[in-house]
Amino acid sequence: MKTSSAICASALLLAGCGGDPQDKLSDADASVAQTPAVLDNGNVESETITGASDLPDAEDAGAVLYKALGTEPGWTLTVRPARMDYSGDYGQANIAEPTPPDFRSAQGTYRSGKLIVKISPGPCSDGMSDTMYRQTVQVIADGRTVSGCGGGTIASNMLAGTNWVVVAVNGKPAPTPDNYYVRFSDKQVSAKFGCNSIGGDYRINGDHLTIGNLVGTQMACPEPAMSLEREGAVALRGNIRVEKAGGGLRLVSEAGTIELKQG
Repeated sequence: MKTSSAICASALLLAGCGGDPQDKLSDADASVAQTPAVLDNGNVESETITGASDLPDAEDAGAVLYKALGTEPGWTLTVRPARMDYSGDYGQANIAEPTPPDFRSAQGTYRSGKLIVKISPGPCSDGMSDTMYRQTVQVIADGRTVSGCGGGTIASNMLAGTNWVVVAVNGKPAPTPDNYYVRFSDKQVSAKFGCNSIGGDYRINGDHLTIGNLVGTQMACPEPAMSLEREGAVALRGNIRVEKAGGGLRLVSEAGTIELKQG
């Protein structure tokens, strides 16, 4: 069993681990500003929150706003505008409470009756598959704490096992395809911009690529390889966004842009 950030919750990515399309929030829905919020609506006698006994049936409570889930023991949380439903111990423990009026699919602590929901930034790894989720979720249900994931899934690693030819660095074309490439294994990236070999570790979170421990050989290279290599290595060390560009990819960082086509 993994840590709380590695426990299965919804793929992305995504109650089973990813079967319900409503487990997947769109990027727009999931991009709500991650500003902390603390709401305390534990008083069921509040004028703005109906008591649990007065809740509408789930099918009448509105569209699903948020979903989370976890394992060992299996649990799910489904939040609708008028009620939120927790099912724990593989369906043996069920709690329904009014949804806090200001509930958001964003970082914060939300309380209502016997349920406390704590949402934190991810990514959160599905312990039963390769599914990754945007957020980690902790639920305290009638005093018992469970942990899992939610907030919609993150795309799986689209780079693993792919090979790319460098077309251009910062708009400067690469002269030949043979010695200009970027290649990704499951966790490692290797690159060449005409002369020296460069490599390091990488991690991808949605469309954001981070490369660490980048090292390379240090032979002197003729132009334009020397300039392209210097600029390409600097770009790879930046905070990179991966963009699809026609049939290729564009790696864009604050330090430069690398254009790639399938190798």
